[in-house]
Amino acid sequence: MKRIFGPEALHLLPMPGGFIMATQQNAYDDKVVVAYKMVNFESGSMNPVTRNVYLLTKFGNNFKACEKQLRDYLNCKTAMLDEGRLFAVYPDGTAKILDKDARVEWQGTLKYRDYGPADAVVHGHTLWASFPENNALIRFNLRTMREELRIGGGSGSAFSAPEGLWVADGDNMLVCNPGNQKILEVNLKSYTVYDYAEFEEPVRQYIKIGGSEIVLLDSGVYRL
Repeated sequence: MKRIFGPEALHLLPMPGGFIMATQQNAYDDKVVVAYKMVNFESGSMNPVTRNVYLLTKFGNNFKACEKQLRDYLNCKTAMLDEGRLFAVYPDGTAKILDKDARVEWQGTLKYRDYGPADAVVHGHTLWASFPENNALIRFNLRTMREELRIGGGSGSAFSAPEGLWVADGDNMLVCNPGNQKILEVNLKSYTVYDYAEFEEPVRQYIKIGGSEIVLLDSGVYRL
């Protein structure tokens, strides 16, 4: 593995040819100063970018209107839907779907046993969310926003505090498990779970840009 950035990295946003990082620059009492950096694989460069570039990558072209609808742009998880719509969810489970004009199309909560999700990704007409407190993955119907299927959640769950999700190669989803320091691969047709990678510390997020695999560990951002 090659280290790209240190433990100040908070999360990663994939983009064509690279990714954008939100990083902690300073902390004062209960406030955190955040900076944004872009990593470009083609040029091999890492440069600071503005908050607007970060918001564009996270929310899409109508990012200014989306920001007004969402009370905390940094801590929400987002997924782009069809017809320019945006799904956003917060750690407490508060969730919204915004249409292409950033108007609220749906709002509600995504929770499992009183806990909100750590991450959410789209697969077809469904939404998968990870619930670390209960070692579970749940699939929701994007038309009704109702729970359709749950994997794990019991004492024998293969997942261990699952967080970051990444849909790869059509019907496979990679799940970051800080609890057992593994990335697990879930086949979304058979729901079979396989070991994909293991680390010596908690793994929080995985993204793949072209042939480049990137992970966010507690000690920083690495290229596999």
